[in-house]
Amino acid sequence: MKVFILEDEQIQQFYLENLIADYLKEKKYPNSGVVACGRSRDLLVALEGCPQNNLYFLDIAISNNRNAGLETAEKIRKMDPIGQISFVTTHSEFAPITYEYKVNAYDFIDKILPQNVFHQRLFDNIDHYFAMNRIKPLGQIFSYQTRTGKQIEALYSDIYYFETTGQPHKLILQMAGEALTFYGTMDDIDGLSDKMIRIHRSYLVNKDRIKRYLRKEKLVILDDDTDLPVSRTGARNLRHFK
Repeated sequence: MKVFILEDEQIQQFYLENLIADYLKEKKYPNSGVVACGRSRDLLVALEGCPQNNLYFLDIAISNNRNAGLETAEKIRKMDPIGQISFVTTHSEFAPITYEYKVNAYDFIDKILPQNVFHQRLFDNIDHYFAMNRIKPLGQIFSYQTRTGKQIEALYSDIYYFETTGQPHKLILQMAGEALTFYGTMDDIDGLSDKMIRIHRSYLVNKDRIKRYLRKEKLVILDDDTDLPVSRTGARNLRHFK
């Protein structure tokens, strides 16, 4: 993994780059280096060809574009859907609208925090990334920030399915012995991992939990014997299942 920084103020960029590099070295975290850029296009070019699941610290306002960081995060998500993105900015008021950009930001770190608090927030972000990646290898963790700012994280191996509730943007995450209700959209979640399969407009199912697919009955049977309906579009997605 690499750490990518987007910061157009050179002094702040140098400061963040060295602070993060020193912490990675101190903690002996495995990494391929820290890449600091002052322009969005330079970061995106540097990201091309890199493996997924990197760590990103982005300013929001770059030069004369007050949304540059959000727009860059949106492009990063297309290249690295499972990386951890945090914003380091004086514009924390933008936090609620990240939902519109579908970037699933992990944190907002305000630059005007006291130095010791700022450092700790930055280090906590780094620690969180490595803690989650120690639990399971690349791509095994579902991580999603809801439109209300709540961070939802779970191992894909624990997930049975996602279900709509009938209320706009309100979903249920069904796991073994536990159900979580949160605000999000099926389209957002469907795009995060190929481990999930859309069988119905109301159901997104973990492929590994499917025990049987009953074509005639238009039902999927999960390994806990839950049965879920399959739509016509869902049937096309299930054509390779027996």
